[in-house]
Amino acid sequence: MAEATKTPEAGYVPAEAREPRHSVVTGRPNTLKPGTILQGRYRIQEILGIGGMSTVYRSRDLRFAGVDRQCAIKEMFNVGDDARVRQLRLTNFQREAALLATLTHVAIPRIYDFFEHQGSIYLVLELIQGHDLESLLSQRGGPFPEEDLIRWGLELCDVMGFLHGQQPEPIIFRDMKPSNVMTRPDGRIALIDFGIARTFAPSQKGTMIGTEGYAPPEQYRGIADVRGDIYAFGATLHHLSTGSDPRSETPFTFAQRPPRRLNSQLSPEFEQVILRAVSYSPADRYGSVEELRSALAEVRDRGSRSNPTSAADRRDRSTGSGLLTPLAPHRRERSSGSGILSTAGLDHLDRSVISGTQPHRSTDTAEVRSGSERIDWVRTTGDEVRGSASHAGGAIYVGSYDHHVYALDETDGTVRWKFRTQRGVVSRPAVAGELLIFGSEDHNVYGVTRQQGRNAWTFRSTMPIRSSPRVDDKSCYIGSDDGFVYRLDRLKGTVIWRHRTWGPVRSSAIIDEGQLVFGSDDGYLYALDAESGKLRWRAQCDAAVVASPVRMGRRYVVGTMDGTIRTFDRESGRGNWTFHTPKPIIATAATMDDTIYVPAANGVLYALDGQTGMVNWQEKLCRQITSSPVIDGELLYVGGADGVLRALNRQDGSTKWQVGTDKPIVCRPLVTADHIIVGSLDNSVYAIHRTI
Repeated sequence: MAEATKTPEAGYVPAEAREPRHSVVTGRPNTLKPGTILQGRYRIQEILGIGGMSTVYRSRDLRFAGVDRQCAIKEMFNVGDDARVRQLRLTNFQREAALLATLTHVAIPRIYDFFEHQGSIYLVLELIQGHDLESLLSQRGGPFPEEDLIRWGLELCDVMGFLHGQQPEPIIFRDMKPSNVMTRPDGRIALIDFGIARTFAPSQKGTMIGTEGYAPPEQYRGIADVRGDIYAFGATLHHLSTGSDPRSETPFTFAQRPPRRLNSQLSPEFEQVILRAVSYSPADRYGSVEELRSALAEVRDRGSRSNPTSAADRRDRSTGSGLLTPLAPHRRERSSGSGILSTAGLDHLDRSVISGTQPHRSTDTAEVRSGSERIDWVRTTGDEVRGSASHAGGAIYVGSYDHHVYALDETDGTVRWKFRTQRGVVSRPAVAGELLIFGSEDHNVYGVTRQQGRNAWTFRSTMPIRSSPRVDDKSCYIGSDDGFVYRLDRLKGTVIWRHRTWGPVRSSAIIDEGQLVFGSDDGYLYALDAESGKLRWRAQCDAAVVASPVRMGRRYVVGTMDGTIRTFDRESGRGNWTFHTPKPIIATAATMDDTIYVPAANGVLYALDGQTGMVNWQEKLCRQITSSPVIDGELLYVGGADGVLRALNRQDGSTKWQVGTDKPIVCRPLVTADHIIVGSLDNSVYAIHRTI
């Protein structure tokens, strides 16, 4: 069955007839012109959609002279060469009319008329004002909130239960998908396009009809029953909750793409409902829509009991680790739980802040701080500075959660320019010749001119971008929460290739002799051919990877969210030694002289032997470390959740000097010839004198 699109002004438009308005070819055979009157009653006003077997028009019923009564008219054109195909279309069309004539439900469009005119067949239907969920998903650019999905799901359970409860046999819809579900202006949903719905006949097989990706395995064998509709229902929820279109993936791989890997905002209970519904074996699914409805209601009620505040203010928590999962990008909230900083990758962390940190103090630069004599200047932005800085040409480039990227003069911190985005920026800007490239939580990658801060190009992904770009002489490589790593033309911002993983990509890649290496929340470390994007190897890490890998000799080193440092062979991806810490490893390690310096969320900095993984020394610095360390000769700079930047001796971890800020430091310090540049959650960027 042809895929569905939908015009912005919604009426009832069946899946096979919903295509963008610009694709409609005027003058096509069987297309009626505006003003045409059918049966002396229905005046055609405009085309709503046109597809493989029908055209749908918006029309006015002239019998109601005193009111503008709108309706949808669906016209079947049956011009195929194959007589069997023409007969199948005709049968489906007649079946749709017969089914709708016998069904009365608030979520099912009513049928008003059915007639033949000049050799064509017409259905006159209720015009459903609204938008289909596939169109809304595309407009949003990201998944729907769980609360909305549960509400819609319960309404769909009601209408599906109505269909399955028909006597003497249930009606099987057979084509549940987002484009066949519409939302009315009052928020209620409607199930549309009954062209292939049919009465269930036990043990009877038929032709495989449905939409690939949503249709269950048994439907490919011509078997359609209640549990097949439940599978398609689950596939629809998976698509709407993750943004991952099953039509573009290998069929029946939902278990390999758990919803929470693609959208960490979802609750574990909601994920389990979806995964059970899309089980490969019908016996493992819910036995009835009523069972599915009860499971959804339980998730809804549990969420209400656990947090009585509004859905918009709720946050999901990951199980076991005490780590707060990412918040909606535009919100600022404080945790009151474990006190572990939640990060989203190498140069930043998501917007949840430690409980029990220092109380907020004035950010006045005249205030006396620990080591304040080393501070050359402080520049305050409008919100927290979580992303790391870069520099070139005497300018410091850094993003802020106030929706801006700043170009600051390194000498005194004055603002040369600032560039506004729509959401916070935690991506570290990359200098690419005369351009500055960075990602934003508004889903975009920006290329702006380095001197003036003017937009040169914009590339939009489907979800927030929290990783940092890596550039070479031709390209920019960057990951997105949509699960893709993109290779973009660095001058134009156009896509050269993209590679899909099964989780958000918040780990920033490294480019290593033609090999692109990065981690994903799906628990794997990937090595791609940087030129073609083809997979060279993939190594299992058993936990999400948000830190970036680093190379040491013939090995890659990376930390994972289960608190483990793992090493892998550069050529094959085979694992070598591992080292375990008691808390997640969120920040990227640093390496030098066959030593690996590992910052851990338990507040300890570990110095490990690169060959064996044995501990050379370890130093407890603060409650937790989510800042990546940077090496400067014999010193190691690292920020802490206590708001202190420390300069440590690389040989033993002892503190050489330290400088305090007002809030946690979660970014990687930047070392220039004269300064150490570091951002703080006190909304400020600090330039600390580098002289030792």
